[in-house]
Amino acid sequence: MRTAGIDLAAQAANTGVCVVDWERRAVDLLAVNDAGDPDGELVGLICGPGVVRTGIDTPLGWPDRFVDAVVAHHSGSGWPAGDDGSRRGFRLRHTDEVVAATTGRHPMSVSADRIAVAAMRGADLQRRVVERLGARAVDRSGVTGRVAEVYPAAALACWDLPATGYKGGGDAARRARRHLLAGVVKRCGVTLTPQQRALALGSDHVLDALVCAVVARAVVDGGTASPDRGTRTRARREGWIHVPYPDWSPGPG
Repeated sequence: MRTAGIDLAAQAANTGVCVVDWERRAVDLLAVNDAGDPDGELVGLICGPGVVRTGIDTPLGWPDRFVDAVVAHHSGSGWPAGDDGSRRGFRLRHTDEVVAATTGRHPMSVSADRIAVAAMRGADLQRRVVERLGARAVDRSGVTGRVAEVYPAAALACWDLPATGYKGGGDAARRARRHLLAGVVKRCGVTLTPQQRALALGSDHVLDALVCAVVARAVVDGGTASPDRGTRTRARREGWIHVPYPDWSPGPG
């Protein structure tokens, strides 16, 4: 079995990719560049043989209330009244609220933060996957299909690993990545070559991609909190962040 992870940035240059072969416990870490068709390569990875699930670090959808409000405003019906002024219902998806309540980590708002640009790129990837494999290939709830939404900071928090301080350059961030990498490797039992280790220590995007690939395995195992039947329909529109259970660890193969 193989799972993949994509830390999807607005631009290809800041996108990290990881593939884990769970039978061999082998890891392939990649940094994506702007040459050629990088998004086509990502679609090929998601749709390719052997990769059963890909964890993607970007929102897969927008809040229902936000979508409805934009449609109403665009058509001239007017922005919905009755909000308390915080615009919370327009900013946050149901899954964002659940993750904040259960992990203490607050996902960025896909409708009000710059992550929306990466989400647009993610939406285009979803379109291309559907065009290649059909509508069933993309289920934004992650319950079925080829992709699942991942929030690395929430996963790290559930594994009692520090979810801050490892982003960017500098010696402190690199030391934090070293600690996180050791914790993730210990949990999932994978091995990295010296070159792969250097990639993960040199880029938080690559390290996040590894976390996404590991969480994708947890999704396959049923080791993440999935939406219940009452919220699954909404999650298939808005997306659902898969957070691994604290005691999950991958079995053989």
